[in-house]
Amino acid sequence: MIGIKVEKAHGEYDPGTSKFFGSPTMPEEWLSDGTIGDEDFFFCQFKLSEFKSYDNKNIIDLKGFIYIFLTESNGNFIPNVRYCETEPDTLIDDFNAGFEFLGDVETEFSIDFFDTDNAEDGTRIFVNNGEEITLLQYDPLDDGMPEFLADTEKIAYFKMNVADLKNLDFSKVSFEIK
Repeated sequence: MIGIKVEKAHGEYDPGTSKFFGSPTMPEEWLSDGTIGDEDFFFCQFKLSEFKSYDNKNIIDLKGFIYIFLTESNGNFIPNVRYCETEPDTLIDDFNAGFEFLGDVETEFSIDFFDTDNAEDGTRIFVNNGEEITLLQYDPLDDGMPEFLADTEKIAYFKMNVADLKNLDFSKVSFEIK
């Protein structure tokens, strides 16, 4: 299992690394071709090569990036998860401007990965549950985490079918807070 530790991004850093919030580094055409809508805010991006050494069960054999965007609708969140096989070329500044009502989603939080056996709580990625994969388990109460969802005191889960992951079909990723 792969754990996540975060901290606010400081000074000079590579914006094309794994991170929560701030400005995504993504294909620019996603903004014009409808892949990402005006109502989507940037939740996180995972550079797959950064955690491959911790993927002991070989769950993901991909290169590139996975992106999670969320749309808020009547107090609920709808995920828009995307995959890009190539190194993205464009940093989209101020992408999350206008979403202040969700908390500080403009500050970038760098991600470091580590190997862990604990999946009960905490922030983790690629937790294998048989036929289902928890793509991301986000615990806003972990040390250093962004304030997003902290008032719920609950954990957010992004889940998908193992076969969908193998087929790079992120269209059925579910989101729940419990």
